[in-house]
Amino acid sequence: MGDEAMAEVAIERLAKLVGRENLILGCANPAQIPKTYNIRTFPFYHLTDNTFRRMLWAKPLSYFKSIFTNIYQVIRCDKVLVCGGGNMTSVWPGVLESRLRLLRIANFFRKDIVLVSQTIGPFEQSHRQRVDEVLPKAKWIGVRDINFSHTQVNAPVHFALDDACFLEKKHSSYTRSISEKNDAFACVSMRKFGGMDDADVLRIASTIQKAVGARELKTVFIPHHAPHGTEGDIKLARNIEHLWPDNDFHLVNPIPRASELKALTADSSFVVSMRYHQLIFALSIGIPAVGIFIDEYTQAKLTGAFEALGLKPRVTSIQEVENNLERLIAEACNATDEFQAAARNIQLEDRSVSERPYELLADIANATPAKSVGNATEARGS
Repeated sequence: MGDEAMAEVAIERLAKLVGRENLILGCANPAQIPKTYNIRTFPFYHLTDNTFRRMLWAKPLSYFKSIFTNIYQVIRCDKVLVCGGGNMTSVWPGVLESRLRLLRIANFFRKDIVLVSQTIGPFEQSHRQRVDEVLPKAKWIGVRDINFSHTQVNAPVHFALDDACFLEKKHSSYTRSISEKNDAFACVSMRKFGGMDDADVLRIASTIQKAVGARELKTVFIPHHAPHGTEGDIKLARNIEHLWPDNDFHLVNPIPRASELKALTADSSFVVSMRYHQLIFALSIGIPAVGIFIDEYTQAKLTGAFEALGLKPRVTSIQEVENNLERLIAEACNATDEFQAAARNIQLEDRSVSERPYELLADIANATPAKSVGNATEARGS
C-alpha cells in the first residue's frame, strides 16, 4: 500500500507535467495497472541476483527476456524514476538487487536517474559497495528521513517529506460505508516481520485491543500488504480478530486504493501502526498516531516519519509495547493540536520541496531547491 500511495502521487504529478501518455511503469502486476491508472506498463520482478542467475539454467527464455526487456525499456525512455520508499536496503535484497540491475543499465546508456522518497540502507557490505558504484551517478537522490539515509551512501542526498504526505484523500462508497458503520474507531495496522513469531503477534494485538477498548472505540484494521488477496496482513488479521469483542473489529478487505484508505484514516480517532505508510497517512492529515517498530530498519522509518514533520517520535519497540502503548496513545491524543498544526504546515510549506525532483524530470528550470541533508558519511552497515 505504501508503494501504491507513492506511485499514485508520482503518476498524477508526472501526468500533469509531461502527459500521462508519456509514462510507463515497471511493476510486478503489469496487466492490472492500466485499468487502475491508465498508463502503460512492463513486467519488472523482484529477484535476487542468485535467483536471477539460476534462471539461466532453469528458465533460459525468461532469463534473457528479462534482460532484454530492461535494456529495451531503458533505451526507449528519456529518464528513469525510482519511487516506492523501501527499495534501496539489504532488508529487501530482491528489491534492491533488481533495482541495481536496472540502474546499471540506465547508467550505461547515460539516462538521467531520479530517486524519490527513499529510505537508503541499512546495507550489507557487499550491497554497500554496489550502491556506491551506482547511486552517485543519479541526478537526484531524494530521501524521506533526516538522520539516517545520508549515513548510508557516499553521495549527496536531498530531504523531502514522503510523497504519500501529499496523496489526496478520496472516499469511495466502500470506505465511506466502513467509516459510517463503525462510528468512533481507531485505525490499526500490523505486520509479521523479521524474527517475530505467532506469540509476538498475539501479544502485540492483545495490547492494542486493550488500549483501544479502554477508550470505548472500535478497531478498523487496515492491511497494507496481502499477497494473493489472503496472505500477509489479511492472514494476520484473521488470526487476531478473536481477541476483540463481537462487532468491535472490522477488517478492511478487499483493500481499496491508497487515496481511499487515507480518507478512512482521516475519520479515525487515532492510529496505532507497525507500518510506515499508515503513520504517514495519519501524520499528514493531523491524526494522532503511535508507531510500533521491530528492528533498526523499522525504527529508523517510523521515527523518521515523526521527525520529518517536526513531531516528537511517539514510538515503542515490540519488546516494550506492553509497558508503553497506553501511555503513548494518551500522550498523542492529548497533543492533537500539535499533530494538526504539523499537518497544516506541510501542506503550506513543504509541497514545493517534494515536487522539486519531478520538475527536474520534466526539465523545468529554476524550481524550488530542496533541503540537503548533511554530508555523506560512512555507513554503519546492518
